[in-house]
Amino acid sequence: MGSFELNTTISNLRSLLESDLSAYDAVYLGNIYCRLFEDNFLERMDDLKEGITRVKDQGLRAYVTSYAAPRNDALPKVQMALETAAAAGADAVEVHNLGVLRMVHEQFPGMAAHVGGFANVYTDAGAEVLKEYGAVRFTPNYEISLDEVESITRGAGMPAEIQVHGKMPLGVSDYCFLLEYEQHWPEKCPVLCQKQLFLKQGDWAMRSVGKGVLSGKDLCMLEHLPALVAAGHRVFRIEAAYETPAYRLQIGQVYRAALESAVAGDGTVDESAWQAIREHTAVGLCNGFYFGRTGSEYVGKRVEAIAACG
Repeated sequence: MGSFELNTTISNLRSLLESDLSAYDAVYLGNIYCRLFEDNFLERMDDLKEGITRVKDQGLRAYVTSYAAPRNDALPKVQMALETAAAAGADAVEVHNLGVLRMVHEQFPGMAAHVGGFANVYTDAGAEVLKEYGAVRFTPNYEISLDEVESITRGAGMPAEIQVHGKMPLGVSDYCFLLEYEQHWPEKCPVLCQKQLFLKQGDWAMRSVGKGVLSGKDLCMLEHLPALVAAGHRVFRIEAAYETPAYRLQIGQVYRAALESAVAGDGTVDESAWQAIREHTAVGLCNGFYFGRTGSEYVGKRVEAIAACG
């Protein structure tokens, strides 16, 4: 890896083929919420194999996700995805479940394991246990602060993957909320969850993706990248599993340029970057829980840029 890694998430082969990935160093393949998601990489092994090949042919690292909350009946397909990932030369597998981590550790000892956000890593003690089973990086629980993240990375000696933009994953369920309302829309499963569906009350909003709940506002850490780099973080994620190829490209370009500047010691962000973010923000921007505040607040100097979003 170079001075930093910027990665993103893509759920199926169609989205991969439509996406310009020139801003990224790595891609996570698969949708972690639902087995019925349209042509989910995790359910279509030929697509997954092709996806890994296409990503690596572009000189990028190919990572394979796994389900956030797998039940026993999903484990055979998880097994197949792990086997396909290993055979196709994937660079790592992301796991949210201790059982799946054990499967990777015991059956594919040469495969790097990235611990996902739904594994609920809150402490360095927990991270150390995961490290014993082959984890090489972790995504912190989305509700902890940057101070806590830095404490875990120091205590466990394992790097954190920091989400810097996109809607925060907040919850996962075995039940699809949207199926109750399917008859009211022309779109049906498995594409219904790809609509921009928000639960709103005043300034508060969440996005429903059926079996998953995401923040309504996009987490934005653009003006805080120099501080993240200074703190030693080098792995960054733009969460875009449910976003358009245009969102993935343009937001990726914004963060690529800003990260290169931050690593070079220059924290300047071009004004055009904020314009691109405004164009791809449906509800508003926030910093999540990184600064010990409620997840919907924004901490920073760019109040006017934030106010113009949504």
